[in-house]
Amino acid sequence: MEFQFHPASRQGAVRTFVFGDRGASAVLAAAGLSALLAVSLWITVPTVARRIVRAEGSASIAQASASLLAGRQELEARALGMRERALDGGDLVSRIAFLYGVPTAGWPRSLNPEAGVLAATDPEAVTQGMRRYVAGLERALDLVAEHERTDPALPAQTPSRLPLSTDFVEPASRFGPRVSPWTGSEEFFAGVDLAAPVGSPAVAPADGVVVFAGRILPAVNSRLWRFGNLVVVSHGPAGVTVYGHLGKIEVRRGERVRRGARLGTVGSSGWTMFPALHYEYWRLGEDGLAPTDPRFAMLDLRLPAHDVSLEKMLATSAPDSVEAPPGS
Repeated sequence: MEFQFHPASRQGAVRTFVFGDRGASAVLAAAGLSALLAVSLWITVPTVARRIVRAEGSASIAQASASLLAGRQELEARALGMRERALDGGDLVSRIAFLYGVPTAGWPRSLNPEAGVLAATDPEAVTQGMRRYVAGLERALDLVAEHERTDPALPAQTPSRLPLSTDFVEPASRFGPRVSPWTGSEEFFAGVDLAAPVGSPAVAPADGVVVFAGRILPAVNSRLWRFGNLVVVSHGPAGVTVYGHLGKIEVRRGERVRRGARLGTVGSSGWTMFPALHYEYWRLGEDGLAPTDPRFAMLDLRLPAHDVSLEKMLATSAPDSVEAPPGS
């Protein structure tokens, strides 16, 4: 087999290569391998390239999906945080309305937990419910502000804070029916016991006048003597507050006190297993004074359950047989 290579210029010499049978076979084999390699590359290179592109695309898609998921989770967290703040605001303004005696007739129903306006947790549902809830909050604030304008003394006279000046407070006994730990019989507990360190200041939750300071004489049908050192403060039309188990009484009958004024100190006088402040709030309603859950009158105490409506607070009551505080 003979191969001739002619140069581009006529002046150049023609180069000739002569192969024998073996050489020709080798050249043909090499040419065949080259052709096969070319075909193989023509097929495999695009396939590999497509795989690389797909891999890079999958990585990009995965990265984009992770970014979208993170964004979704952040959006959900923000929506739930916004929902919690709105519900806290609804609880707060509803409790103020209860303390002020705002009628339920014009009260926005969207703030009631049973309405379920903010019951959902999906961001889109929260956003839709938030418009209605915020409108209800604005209406409620207008009603509360209207009552304050009618009676400028109302905010100062209304019990609205925790009656203790300490960060170490733990509710130990709650308002409502229970079995007495002392007698084993059923009774209605008309207040709350707030466990706190001995000597912690007990303070007035609103302006008022001290109508009792001392001890109640033991009697068979009396419950109040069990609370040891006792102080009772009248807040005029806003009602009466009671403070028991005091270690020390620091006010006297007839004394006028301001919100935050010291009434005494936490102790363990009377029937108690640990240092605590017994606290009651007797609200003045249409039927006169009646004990209600003191949590409603402690606005600096958050209600995490978000299960309190104005109607529910008004419906919370105690038996008529509960002994009223002295001086009330």
